[in-house]
Amino acid sequence: MAMADAHNNEGKTSFFGHDKGLKSYLKFEEKLKNTLLAMVMDGLLSRSDSSSIYLTKLLEVIGAWETIFPNWPDASAYAEKKFRRSPGEARSLITSLIGVNP
Repeated sequence: MAMADAHNNEGKTSFFGHDKGLKSYLKFEEKLKNTLLAMVMDGLLSRSDSSSIYLTKLLEVIGAWETIFPNWPDASAYAEKKFRRSPGEARSLITSLIGVNP
């Protein structure tokens, strides 16, 4: 849901001028960090893995999620933009969120 919200609120502000996009993006980063750490706790990843391994596993999980929930095109579009189109930026984001090796 955080990916769909981030996608839908990009560049938007509320009636009172609050940045909806920023709020949604911060929530997305928080949920991504929690997801990555949950993958470590589940044994899918190790804290000693590189960010490229994290990205590979994350893309596998996102692919499975897209198969199970094909009716969330906004979230899929955001995943495409953030993780598949710019893997270098995705690896940097992963590194900054949980402190793994690039």
